[in-house]
Amino acid sequence: MPIHVEEMTSEITVMDGELPFSEAQLEKLVNLVLRRLEGKQREAQKRQDATQLRSGSAPSVRIGK
Repeated sequence: MPIHVEEMTSEITVMDGELPFSEAQLEKLVNLVLRRLEGKQREAQKRQDATQLRSGSAPSVRIGK
């Protein structure tokens, strides 16, 4: 059964009659993996944003027209 998660693809082979997980267990596992990947992606984005060089300390403010 192929599983595709954005840039990751994994092939899982299960022998007939020996399914190690129920559908509910597989669903929980997939959801857990997705949450962990999303968390790692958020952390990576936070690190990138925190180390990004900026031209000023705050955005410029326009007064009037």
